[in-house]
Amino acid sequence: MKIFISAFLFLFILNSFSQTAPVKTTFIIKKQAVTNYDSIKKDYSPSILIKEMPVQGPKKKEIYAYPEQQNKSLSSTNIALPSLVLGKNFFGNGFNFGTPNDNDMAISDSGIVVSVINKSIFIRNTKTNITLPGKSLAAFTTPINNRHEEFDPKVMYDPRSDKFVLVCLVGYVDSTSKIIVGFSQTNSPNGNWNLYALPGNPLNNNLWSDYPMIGMTEKEFFLSINLLTNNSSWQTGFVETLVWQMKKDSGYAGLPIHATLHSNIKFNGKAIRNLCPAKGGKKLHSPNMYFISNRNLANQNDTVFLVNVTDTIGSPSNTVTTKALISNQTYYMPPDGRQPIATESLATNDARNLGAFYENNIIQYVHNTNNPANNHSTIYYGVISNPQSAQPSVAGYIMPNDSMDFAYPNISYAGNSPTDNTSIISFDHSSDKVFPGCSAIRADGTGNFSDVLRIRNGVNYINLLNSGQERWGDYSGSQRKYNGNGVVWMSGYYACIGGSSYPKAHAAWVAELKLDSLSISDTAVSYVNIKNERNNLEQSMVYPNPSHQIFSLDISLANPEYLNFQLLDAQGKLVEVLLSDWVKGKENQFSFSTKDLVVGIYFLKITGNYKTNLIKKIIVN
Repeated sequence: MKIFISAFLFLFILNSFSQTAPVKTTFIIKKQAVTNYDSIKKDYSPSILIKEMPVQGPKKKEIYAYPEQQNKSLSSTNIALPSLVLGKNFFGNGFNFGTPNDNDMAISDSGIVVSVINKSIFIRNTKTNITLPGKSLAAFTTPINNRHEEFDPKVMYDPRSDKFVLVCLVGYVDSTSKIIVGFSQTNSPNGNWNLYALPGNPLNNNLWSDYPMIGMTEKEFFLSINLLTNNSSWQTGFVETLVWQMKKDSGYAGLPIHATLHSNIKFNGKAIRNLCPAKGGKKLHSPNMYFISNRNLANQNDTVFLVNVTDTIGSPSNTVTTKALISNQTYYMPPDGRQPIATESLATNDARNLGAFYENNIIQYVHNTNNPANNHSTIYYGVISNPQSAQPSVAGYIMPNDSMDFAYPNISYAGNSPTDNTSIISFDHSSDKVFPGCSAIRADGTGNFSDVLRIRNGVNYINLLNSGQERWGDYSGSQRKYNGNGVVWMSGYYACIGGSSYPKAHAAWVAELKLDSLSISDTAVSYVNIKNERNNLEQSMVYPNPSHQIFSLDISLANPEYLNFQLLDAQGKLVEVLLSDWVKGKENQFSFSTKDLVVGIYFLKITGNYKTNLIKKIIVN
């Protein structure tokens, strides 16, 4: 009884600290262009691969006045739930000379998968098993991109409107930073998309936007991003997390979008990092949108932040509220993942929330953690009950793992009633004996799990960077098939052969996960405009394909530089501006596709603001 009163008083004190009120800023974002996926014919797919991991510094970056409760034992669980069933699964986006992968995906009620990773888009009709030719984010965003490099793609399906929303970021400094948002005009992702550009430095304070997370209610689209200082890492350069709230129907129609930007979201005077939206479970909800966060850079902690954007744009009650909750289970800074070669570890970054959903008056969420029982990276599974109440409760569970490392989870609702809290958690796996791949597990909201379903093992270890630490994230994709019955689709990490130049690369693996063999919906497909099936998807492991149509060049820079990459013909005439962007210092590799060039001699001209001037001859045959 004494412990209960102490914890209650501590929660009261936590939530009684004076807060600086969140700030709302209004924007009207006009459509800038229309892009048509099917009409993209020339695709040079320019890419900069940073071959050195950024220096991360000490694992524990933040010190908190509130220490986590000590001496907590691991939550006991019984692995007793029925096993998952693996449905359709296939090789998705191939390696396209970027890292990390940053998997995300969406699937429509008619069975169309849109999968994205850094630099590319993949579309497949799961009813006919026909796949469209992949397209780069560079080609997709060309009408409004100004040749800056795209990164951190996200995609989401809207079951209410039967349309898609795709987001990617552009620019690594405040002067070039922006957020590109594409709204499909119809349920056909290979048709027209309305493109909008949100400012990446919206508060005009010399910061740039990084790491988007997206969610929806019935009427609105939400986007959270982190603001960083120029020329700094995401750990040390973080300033605050913002939330964009916008009317999504305007985006589908190509009308000016009325948007509200929520800033200054803090607790105890400190900005809350990495706000993860709680998506709809069985359906989209309205009008509130919940976000989950934690103290992701602490060695260990038990604080969970519940942020609520209340009501719709223009409503008098539209505001942001924050509650600091205490979980019964401590979470920990995750260790790096292992590979069968000991010199190449897999970066797990931190313990930020990576996926969440709201259904049956509970929020279920997942993120990376250390498992103190064996010091391996694994999954933290959290359940927030009664989030609308004055003091919600949080129960946490550390997913058991013995010889494997688990990381970068996502979660979707798989239940079918107000008393059914079944979820499917998908995640990446690796170990000192198993190549990196992806797995999934079933959970029930009370700490019970099924056995792990091994979806796909990789075929090699990852070795793309010079540092001995490879990128293993930074997120994965998961979505309930809204008109299915206990069906969830996912996109995870897969170690593959990326062509002769990159025999140890990574790609996406897409899979259908079911509660049982009868849980798939066999509704007829109305979407028929998919074509050009690949005979063997796993032969197309490099994007663009074939791999000999890729030109790559190592670039060593003493300092970050704004570089301009121009493709010239044999007479020195400009063929294409491939890329114009800031490139980080030290070792990099620039690549682009030559598949759309006619046979002949070309030159790659690279110029920079530090008197860099390089011309490289290219022979296309």
